[in-house]
Amino acid sequence: MVVGLPNFCGARLTEARLARGMFKKTLGDLVGVSGTAITKYEEGEDKPQAERLDVIARQLGFPRSFFTARAWEEDLQPVFWRSRSTETRTARDMTEQRMRWLCEVFHFLEQEVEFPSLKLPDIDLPEDFRSLTQEDIERAAETMRDAWRLRSHPIPDVTLALENAGIPVVNLDFMSDKQDGFCFRSPTLGRPFVGINIHKVSAARARFDAAHELGHVVLHRSATPQQERDPATHKLLESQAHAFAAAFLFPKESFLAEVSTPSLDYFAALKKKWGMSVGAMIFRAWTLGVIDEGEKAGLQQNMGRRRWRGPLREPFDGLDQMPLEHPRMLRRGIEAVLADGILDRRAVVELLCLPRNEIERLTGLEPGFLSTAEVEELPLPMKRRAADGVDLAGGTVVTFPGTHRRV
Repeated sequence: MVVGLPNFCGARLTEARLARGMFKKTLGDLVGVSGTAITKYEEGEDKPQAERLDVIARQLGFPRSFFTARAWEEDLQPVFWRSRSTETRTARDMTEQRMRWLCEVFHFLEQEVEFPSLKLPDIDLPEDFRSLTQEDIERAAETMRDAWRLRSHPIPDVTLALENAGIPVVNLDFMSDKQDGFCFRSPTLGRPFVGINIHKVSAARARFDAAHELGHVVLHRSATPQQERDPATHKLLESQAHAFAAAFLFPKESFLAEVSTPSLDYFAALKKKWGMSVGAMIFRAWTLGVIDEGEKAGLQQNMGRRRWRGPLREPFDGLDQMPLEHPRMLRRGIEAVLADGILDRRAVVELLCLPRNEIERLTGLEPGFLSTAEVEELPLPMKRRAADGVDLAGGTVVTFPGTHRRV
C-alpha cells in the first residue's frame, strides 16, 4: 500500500531533479534515503511523508507546492535542438524541464491576457523534408517575410518579429557552448515555442539562432522524433534550418544587389545593417553562387588569420556595439496581470508553483522582480493603455487599438 502524502506528484520530483542536473542517488544522499527510494517516489510506488518532502524541496530549491501540483502532461516531441551531437543527455534534460514550465507559464498567462494570434502562412512545400530544395527554402523564407510585412529590408528585431507573429521566445543562459537553441510545438496551446541560449553569444549569433529555430517551425512540421534523433537526418534538418535562417535574415534579392565584390571588410561593414555575422554572409555568398568553393575557403582562412573565428571574435560582436535582443511577450503578460491589480507578485508565484528565479528567467523579468510583493512599485501607467507594437519594416513604434489586457 502506498503511504505518505496522497497528493504528491512523482513526475514533479523527476522534473525538479533533472532541472538541477542531479542523479537519483545524489538526491537520495542529500535527503537521507536511497536512490531506489527516489525511484519509487518518482514512479508513484511510494510517496514521501511531509517532513521528507520538506527536505526534498529545500535541497532542490523548489516550493513544496510544486510537488503537489499537476505536471504538464503533454508530450512535446519532437524537440528540434540546435546543438552539437556531443551535448550531454543531462544538459538536455535540464532544458527540457523548462520547456514544460514554459508551457505552464504561457497557459497561466493566456487565461488573463490576450497574446498575438499565431500567424504562420500556408506554404506549399514537399511533405517529406528530405525532398526540400534550396529553391523551396528560399521561397519559404520570402513567403514568411511577405506575410509578416518585412519586405526586403533588414529586420530590426528578429525576436520581436517572431513574438508579433504569436511565437513565444525565451532567452536562457546555460553554461554550454554546445546547446545553442531549441524549438518545439505544443498541440495543447496551439503554438510553437523558441528558446535561445544567450551564454557568451553575440547579437548576430542569437539572431541567427532565432531565425534557425523559425526554419524548423516552417520547414519541418512533419518531421518525427525518430528523424530528429537520427544523426543523418538530424544533420539534414540542421542544414536546412541554417539555409532558411540565412535567407530569412538576408533575402536573395537584397544580397545579390548589395554584394558584388565580397571581402571580409565589406561583410563586416554590412554586419551592423543586416545583423548577420561575417561567417554566415560568406556561406550565404557561396550558397547563392556569388563565390565559388575556393573563394569561400580563402575568406574563411583569412578570418582565421585575423582571429575572427570563434565566439565573440568578429567585429561588432561586443554587446555594447550590437546589444542582444530580448523577448517581451511573457514579461509583458506578467506586467499586465500585475497592473490589473487582481494578483500581486506573491500570488503569481504561488499560483505557478515554480521557484521565483525560474519564473523570472522564463519570462525575461529582472532577477529579483518577483521577490517584492508591493504592486504599487509597478509601472501602473500601462494600465488601460493600448498595446504597443513595432512596425518592423520601418522600425517605428506604433499603437494598436485594443483593451489593456492585450500584450
